[in-house]
Amino acid sequence: MPATLRKGSTGEDVKLCQTRLNAHGFSCKVDGQFGPRTETLVRAFQRATGIKADGVVGGGTWAELLDEVGDIDGDIVDQIKALGADAVFAEAKRLGHVVWDEANRLWYFGVRSPALTANKFDDALGVIWTGKGGKKHMRVWPGTTDPGTYWLEHPMRVNGTAILVEGQYLDCWKIDLQNGQYRALCQRAGKVKVYRDADKDNVLDFDVSTESGWFGINLHRATANGESTQVNKWSAGCQVTAVTADHGERMELADMQVGRTKRETFSYTLMKQWF
Repeated sequence: MPATLRKGSTGEDVKLCQTRLNAHGFSCKVDGQFGPRTETLVRAFQRATGIKADGVVGGGTWAELLDEVGDIDGDIVDQIKALGADAVFAEAKRLGHVVWDEANRLWYFGVRSPALTANKFDDALGVIWTGKGGKKHMRVWPGTTDPGTYWLEHPMRVNGTAILVEGQYLDCWKIDLQNGQYRALCQRAGKVKVYRDADKDNVLDFDVSTESGWFGINLHRATANGESTQVNKWSAGCQVTAVTADHGERMELADMQVGRTKRETFSYTLMKQWF
């Protein structure tokens, strides 16, 4: 078994650790230096595999790193469906967020996977609402809560590409046109907070400065027809659904809320994957 590694370690075992992180989808520079980036990726890998996320590569972490590469997370959408709406609400309340059971008022949410390599639709976007007789309903769709590689490597702002910070944004969206083309939920009613990833690589940085404001962080779709498998230019920080039909269903629900409650704003709660 290789040596136990931690921040400050150097050498061939560190290179092996970095190589295995890459093999598992956690993009890492293989330089033999266990610096802050490698530590961040180790913690993310540990969370994804259910190990204590202490950033130290000991026996348990090595066993997972050296194992054959499989699907670490499984299908995040199916897992949320199996957990159910009550479990999603329970996690939101644990984090101090507001939930509600007001009839036909939508509670949009996103669950961000721990993977730090960009360009995959490996997150979940969903909505919960209370219907007739107090019954809870939930829909969950594959999507991304992160920008794609193109915009990470070609940021539109000098201070970096926007990545929405996990949290709750009450009444931040209204129905409008995405880039003047099709109906989506657009940031027209409230500010949001974003990280600014400025190093122009395809690794998502969550340990950088943040700012609040109006950044056009919308909830929309990728392709106009079918399904997208890579994010690429579809997101510069927006929350984006991979499948065209899923976006259509989401907008039908948005119209339902407006029609039945007269409430024209929509809230969003973004959480890290906790299961």
